[in-house]
Amino acid sequence: MSDWSKEIIGKLHDELKGSRDKDLRFFRLEEYMRMVERVDQFAPSCPECNHFKPQVEEQLKTIQNAIHSPGRSRRQYDRHIDQLARHMKKKHGFYPPFYFTYINSFYFTLATTGATFLVSLLFPSIDHWYFVVPGFILGLLAGQFYGAKKDGKIRATKKIL
Repeated sequence: MSDWSKEIIGKLHDELKGSRDKDLRFFRLEEYMRMVERVDQFAPSCPECNHFKPQVEEQLKTIQNAIHSPGRSRRQYDRHIDQLARHMKKKHGFYPPFYFTYINSFYFTLATTGATFLVSLLFPSIDHWYFVVPGFILGLLAGQFYGAKKDGKIRATKKIL
C-alpha cells in the first residue's frame, strides 16, 4: 500500500469518526477502502484505475454527507462504488463473496427445472411435478457445489471484493 492509499484511508477514518458501525457496513465502507488500495496498486499499469484516483479524492470531500443524509451525494457515492466494483470485477478479477454460488445456483436451477419440465411433457399420464421438483433440487444442489468450488478458488487467491 503506497502513501496515496494510506492517506485516503486515513482521511476516510477521520471523516467517518463517530459514525455508527451499522451505517458503515450498510454503505460498504470496508469494501470501499479495499478498493481504494487496489486502485492505488493497479494505477501504474491500468489507465482506468489511474482515472479513478481523482474520483476517489473527490468522493472523499462528500463522503460524510453521503453517509449521514440521503440525496445527491449519496447517489453519487453509490454510483461511484458500483463503478469501482464493476471495474475490479471485469478487469482485475475481484468478485463479491459467494458470487459464483449465487449465479450458478440460479442458472443450474433454471436449466434443470426447464429440462425436467420438457421431459415431463413426454409422459402426459404422469403428473409434471414428479419430474420438475427433483430437477429443481438437483439443479440447486449442483449450482451450490459448483459455485462453492469456484468461490473457494477466488478466496484462496484473495480476489474477494
